[in-house]
Amino acid sequence: MAAGGPDDHWRTDVLMWWRTAFGEPSDSLIREIYRFGGHKLLDDDAPLGRRLGDLWPRWEQVNHKALAQLEIDLSRTRNELRREAELRGWELD
Repeated sequence: MAAGGPDDHWRTDVLMWWRTAFGEPSDSLIREIYRFGGHKLLDDDAPLGRRLGDLWPRWEQVNHKALAQLEIDLSRTRNELRREAELRGWELD
């Protein structure tokens, strides 16, 4: 069982330890998705969470093409969540 420290999981690396998991801008997009209420989207059993786990470069060689597509999809998800947050009256900077 993992001890819960750095390098145990991409999600804790990005959100808790502020370590590089996928590189920028993906790591910042993940933080924004979480900030805008997308917690469940990042769970291991959610499609996006599973995809992130599969692409986490720690487990195998970096698939640059897949990470580039992931960045596009993370941007779309972040933008949707941000729009929804604004509609709900969140004050965003």
